[in-house]
Amino acid sequence: MQREKTGGFFMEIEGRQRVIVSGCQGISTYTEECVGYRTPFGEVLIYGTGLEMGCMTPEGATVSGRIGRIEFQ
Repeated sequence: MQREKTGGFFMEIEGRQRVIVSGCQGISTYTEECVGYRTPFGEVLIYGTGLEMGCMTPEGATVSGRIGRIEFQ
């Protein structure tokens, strides 16, 4: 498990099965191959297969499925 925290934005990566994003400001993309979130630092794109967005609260959101890569734009 990796953790990265920067100025209100926090991402927890649980292997290739789940990502928890805290401090996101909204959803920019949502398909089975890509889930994107707006953050204070730009956009975070999570790519993979069979991606599903779990709960989304004001504190954060979860994505599960087979995670292939994560990009920051």
